[in-house]
Amino acid sequence: MGVHIPPQAYKKPAASNNTPIRTAGHPSLSYSYQQESAASMKEAVNTDFPVHCRVTDTEEFVKAMFPIEETLVDAIWDKVKGAHHPESRWSAFPRSVRKEHELYGAFVSVANVIHRAAEELCSQHPGENSARLGGSTRWVDYHSKAPHSADKTIARIRPDCLLAHSLLHDRVKNLSPDEAKGVIWWLQIVAALEMKRRDNEEWEEVVKQLIGYLRQILREQLDRRFVFGFTLGPRCMSVCLHDRSGVLITSTPIDIHKFPKHFIRIIASFAVLAPHKLGFDPSMKIYVQPNEVVESYRLTSETALDVFATDSYKKRWVITLNDGTQYLTVKVMSVARARVMRGRATLVWAVVRFIDGQPGKEIFVLKQSWRPESIKSEGELYSEANGSDCEFLARITLYEDAIIDDMVDRTGAFIPKRPRLESEERFLHVASTDDDEIDRITTPRMRAFVSRVHTRVIMSTYGWPLKYFATLKELLVVFLNGVQGHEHLCNNGLLHRDISAGNVIIARCPDKGATTPFGTKGCLIDLDRSKLGARKTRTLPPAQTQDDPIPEAEIASFSPPITSYFRRRKNLPKLSLSLQPEVISSAYDVLGADYYSYTIAAIEYSLAFPPAQEDHIITTERLGWHSVQRSFDFDPAVNPPKDEDKDTSKASRTGTPPYASAEVLGAAPVRYGNDLAVKYQDAIHDIESFLWILVNICMIRSGPGGARRAELTDEGTGSTMLRNVVYHVFDSDDATLVVNKRHLFAHPHDFEEDVVGNFHPYFHHLKPLVCEWFGLLRLAYTHRELYEYHTLHSRVIAMLEKTIATVPTEEDDDGTVEKILEKRQKELRDLLLPSDTSSELIPAHLDSSPTATTSRTRSKQQVSPGSPTPSKRQKNK
Repeated sequence: MGVHIPPQAYKKPAASNNTPIRTAGHPSLSYSYQQESAASMKEAVNTDFPVHCRVTDTEEFVKAMFPIEETLVDAIWDKVKGAHHPESRWSAFPRSVRKEHELYGAFVSVANVIHRAAEELCSQHPGENSARLGGSTRWVDYHSKAPHSADKTIARIRPDCLLAHSLLHDRVKNLSPDEAKGVIWWLQIVAALEMKRRDNEEWEEVVKQLIGYLRQILREQLDRRFVFGFTLGPRCMSVCLHDRSGVLITSTPIDIHKFPKHFIRIIASFAVLAPHKLGFDPSMKIYVQPNEVVESYRLTSETALDVFATDSYKKRWVITLNDGTQYLTVKVMSVARARVMRGRATLVWAVVRFIDGQPGKEIFVLKQSWRPESIKSEGELYSEANGSDCEFLARITLYEDAIIDDMVDRTGAFIPKRPRLESEERFLHVASTDDDEIDRITTPRMRAFVSRVHTRVIMSTYGWPLKYFATLKELLVVFLNGVQGHEHLCNNGLLHRDISAGNVIIARCPDKGATTPFGTKGCLIDLDRSKLGARKTRTLPPAQTQDDPIPEAEIASFSPPITSYFRRRKNLPKLSLSLQPEVISSAYDVLGADYYSYTIAAIEYSLAFPPAQEDHIITTERLGWHSVQRSFDFDPAVNPPKDEDKDTSKASRTGTPPYASAEVLGAAPVRYGNDLAVKYQDAIHDIESFLWILVNICMIRSGPGGARRAELTDEGTGSTMLRNVVYHVFDSDDATLVVNKRHLFAHPHDFEEDVVGNFHPYFHHLKPLVCEWFGLLRLAYTHRELYEYHTLHSRVIAMLEKTIATVPTEEDDDGTVEKILEKRQKELRDLLLPSDTSSELIPAHLDSSPTATTSRTRSKQQVSPGSPTPSKRQKNK
């Protein structure tokens, strides 16, 4: 018995005080930056590099991404060639390179010559280029000084050269080392360059280093949609673009000496093009003070340092929607995913309306992400599932795809051709390399390009994480509401597929709809990973023997052996059972001749968790056996995926690892002793995730308010068994989680002893609930597609309601509840700007209907009628 310690068999762990203790959290859990050393950043890039990097035609890419007029390129060439490009080469570059640093000054010198020439020529036509970056930037050599970050955990890596915002660069370069520690150096970067001494020198490693820099820029510059980077040797330059679809690299290098106009086009573009064509988000501006809102790259020297020295969690943004409506961010809720190499890169803020330079008083939540273009947005899914009919789902009031230059903002939008796939172009850099080098840098695991769309959602639901519950009853009610919300989704054709501690929240509802005494309720949020089911009305479980009922003689003969079986069970009281014939006939209807083992298992579960009034009469009502009508099917065989992102397709499995079912993590059935394959992710997997969230709280929390058990802190000296169980069931790698969760389902005694037995004493009253819930899942997994499997929601809701009714009311003798409620109120007050502290925040209107902004127009279009009718539903990530 006990938790599994890989690679040994599942057994009680040996006594040890070395079990790792989670400090930063699982990557899928944390909403704050986790520590990332240079080594961990390199590991992340190495993992993603062969999967998310691809090549594209150099000439087409350069023309598409750097679209300046040929006449301007010719004019710049005429202006610089005599002094800077004699004898068919850029004169600043040495003919023979002994040390890599000899190239840094050469590049910066030539790049700034081109940059200034472009500025001078454009200044002759100021009206045409008023929005360009121009003289606010210049190329600098940074090879000798690693950038600092206001995020103290960020990796200390350095680009060799970069295009920097001039004002910020001038302010920070003269700071003392102590003063510079608070400066976010990465925010001054427009583009980065990595240099190598030889053109054929380890180009894969060069590209990986560059990608690391670009990843850091996207991480810290929240107003960047994409970023450019370059690799450069004595002659050859390659161009790289990093956006949320991954990394795109030119397939062949550009000889900057032989083709100087190509080089000029690229460098001059950074002085000529509008900022949004260089990757900046024109809808995001920095809030400096009332009536002073500017783009991050247009801050004055007087305000630049103060603003940029503020970390991502304190900086305020003004975000403009397609119709011109503006929102001011007042609190960061999640920006950690800004650093992803490829994916949604979700950013979440608490916001208020921003009208005529002044903040409003209604709190909203603004969520910004890059969804796969072929997948419906969260707002669309919410509308299709009639989300506004359910009070236990986060209320979405508006959703849109961002529009720039009258076009939907999507990755790859400027590229006329989709990037070539691996079968057509296998190499990242093919010039100046021999066959061995080419073989070494192939990308056999490269995934297909996934176009992503810049999407925003506005929600009127604001709340707190589950762990900050005030009382045990509030915690249970929030779980109850979450399951009710999930039931609503499933009944309306949507499977959440990402139930986690971050996606079930304690939502505030000061006006109406509260289900707790504290003006709160449970809400399910985040439909990003949800899957639409196919409309298919059917009765479940399906009858197998409709025309051939079980013989009456067999019914009569069944009762004596089953009664004898249960009398022999040592773990059950000696009972005089009365088995009603309807039980046997109901089991026979759905299983035929195989009904015996299922009937035994269902009765045993019923006896282990008897109803309040025990009468020993086994009926179908007591067992909960009744047919249900379902209108949707989540089986991909019924609703096959189309051209969707393979990572989030209808056929894939998804979830947050600590709370995900072993079937979702390991794609193998929990049911043992058979060869049944897991066909698809279904409601049972989400219901299991709810249970693991509750178990996690009971094991690692010491009570209300989110405090972690002392035994699990770095200084803790408590139970080694508790540490081992928490680590191996929640905080370990996916393979270990699968092994342990599968073992617990196969050996329920270990679940009760090792998991439930290690609950904090505060959660003692929840042990029967957790054991009954776990037993229900075991029965449903073992006997799939039968009565328990299709009535999970109603059964779990009944369990929670029963527990809520029996949990004793807590006395707030030490003032804990009062402190938690005051902390919530303080948080709400702190969302106001300093000048507004005399005002009172009010909730966003909860009866507003979701609206969608169309692609080409900027008007709002109603998509779903609002309804005050309460319903059941929840959601997770």
